Amino acid sequence: MAKQPAILTEAEIFAKVSAKSQNSVSWFDSRLARERERVTRYLNGELPKRSSEGSSSYVSSDVYDSVEMQRSQLLEVFANGEQIAQFDPDQDMNIESCRVATEYASYTIFRLNEGYNIFNSVIHDGLTARAGVAKVYWEEKHVESEETFEGLSFEDAHALAAQEDVSDFDADLDEATGTFHGTLTRKKDVSRVTIDPVAPEEFLIEPLATSVCGATYCGHRTPKTKAELIEMGYPKHLVMLIPSDDAVELQFSPEVLARTHGTTSHNVDEPIQNELEYVVYYESYVRMMIDPAKGVRLYKICHAGETILAKEEVDKAPFIAYIPLPIPHVFYGNNFAARVIHTQNARTVLFRGVLDHTAITSNPRYMVVNGGLMNPRELLDNRMGGIVNVRRPDSVAPFQQNALNPYVFNVLGMLTENNDKSTGISALSQGLNKDAISTQNSQGLVDNMMKASGQRGKIMARNFAVNFLVPLMLEVVRLAIVHKDKRVIEVAGAPLNIDAEAWTERTTCTVSQHLGYGDKDMASNKLAQAYQMLAKDGGLGNMFGPQQRFEMLHDMAKLSGFNRFSAYLDPKAPPPQPDPIKTAEAQAKTTSAQASMLTAQTKQQDANRLYSLDQTKVAQNAANIHLQALDHDRTNDRQDTETAARIQQGEDQIEVEREKIAAQLRIAAHNAAAKAAQPQRPQA
Repeated sequence: MAKQPAILTEAEIFAKVSAKSQNSVSWFDSRLARERERVTRYLNGELPKRSSEGSSSYVSSDVYDSVEMQRSQLLEVFANGEQIAQFDPDQDMNIESCRVATEYASYTIFRLNEGYNIFNSVIHDGLTARAGVAKVYWEEKHVESEETFEGLSFEDAHALAAQEDVSDFDADLDEATGTFHGTLTRKKDVSRVTIDPVAPEEFLIEPLATSVCGATYCGHRTPKTKAELIEMGYPKHLVMLIPSDDAVELQFSPEVLARTHGTTSHNVDEPIQNELEYVVYYESYVRMMIDPAKGVRLYKICHAGETILAKEEVDKAPFIAYIPLPIPHVFYGNNFAARVIHTQNARTVLFRGVLDHTAITSNPRYMVVNGGLMNPRELLDNRMGGIVNVRRPDSVAPFQQNALNPYVFNVLGMLTENNDKSTGISALSQGLNKDAISTQNSQGLVDNMMKASGQRGKIMARNFAVNFLVPLMLEVVRLAIVHKDKRVIEVAGAPLNIDAEAWTERTTCTVSQHLGYGDKDMASNKLAQAYQMLAKDGGLGNMFGPQQRFEMLHDMAKLSGFNRFSAYLDPKAPPPQPDPIKTAEAQAKTTSAQASMLTAQTKQQDANRLYSLDQTKVAQNAANIHLQALDHDRTNDRQDTETAARIQQGEDQIEVEREKIAAQLRIAAHNAAAKAAQPQRPQA
């Protein structure tokens, strides 16, 4: 008989997970870490270094300008407080519930969490480190507050102590008044969805992964003190046994020092207490088979050192990544900032040459005939209007200096054009210049030129919307549903009740199409023109009535950035109605669902009728069988009775025969006795 595979032990689990994490760490340290350090140093203006002492130390800021310009454009679109994405209604969730879910997701991202700073960090990491990663998870958190009370009766004090949010209750009886006074501690549940940007060096993923969802291993490593691990709920005796590891190497890695403008030489102070020692805490999400009965599952395994602190089965890894320049079939895309490094090197060399040439021509070196100067210090001082005493007119002459290469400025212009093509950020998208404005260029033409120059940035914006913002909103709503979040939030000055338990998990989210430069203004202008055309046409009648006018004006104001249009128009103005197209789609889906339900009910009724008919036939067969059994029983009883009667009759006849025989015997005996009693006659 084959032996069943055993469940993995903690030592075996740690060996497998540790091997995966170390493989990811070594791959990052060998390739990505060095690239990120180099990009950061170029971004900070530390590279390229000057070639010789005394030459110009000017550094071109192409990497910084490109990254900051692209980041500012993306932040302007997604962090301006407008509603970029919204959930679509279907047969499981109506329009109002989808609107509430959209408001809840926006509230969670921008108010419960620092949405602007999160987007800023993720976009910056995406542009400089190939991928920006955020961690989205449900944080269990409680806040305790102490309150005092006095003058409560026994019933009131008992009711107060029985409240769910009261943890510690200490009451004393005042014998004079018969009331209670004391203190209590309320424990308020403030659990919520938390979004944290993950530093590039702290995120781990297997080298051959194509996405977070499809990765066999991904994780988050971060330096933490033992005290922090204890506060997270891990047993103190287990945490204190963890030995110190390479936390210092992670805290002071070259890319961290480059990001913080640090130096390679650093002194690490010894911790004051053992609880303040740093260890590297790994939160790994790995697909593996721990229990053969369950098969391969996704597990969250937390460990530090060689100690597994937690292990549980999870649905998905809590990471969402933004890749500005994706490459098919791999997780990490191209590095936006690294593509500008060669331009910064070339421009820096050329500018330094121009500056050095300018400095030399402004302050040339001189040839001096030996003994031709009365006082050499007079020439070295180089004072404005100073006098230099010479012995002969040809004693001092400047060194001959070559003229500046006239193609330097042409090359600088070519580098600028090449950088525009490489990054997609042109001079038009950064601001108008004199070459873009002429008598032939109208405002509309300039807008079109600026819009065309930002096509690549628009694609990056769509990548952010589709691959980061939409999954982020879906994950926020999913976590709210899983943890049955119930709270009251404030939207536009009015309270909004949230009951996530009544929602259904969302799978789609619509992204606004107005993500490019001037798109909203152009759409608003088109609506304004359509409004004027419809308002002039008096034959439309009720087709373009007050409600339709209000809706069109509301959409125009929303595109222009005025979210409180109804407050400006009329305090009693009708509220904006849902999108009729989406309403019609939802109604069509609802009708289709109802038709499917009616069809299912009809099939169920037919099945019930067939089942009833079958049950009737079964009952009839059972009744027939019962009747046959009764008839058979009656026949057997009759036959038994007849048999018993015949037996009794035979026995009675036998008894009669016995009595006859007995009577004959008695008669014979009597005759014999009588004969014997008669006197015998003498024989003659």
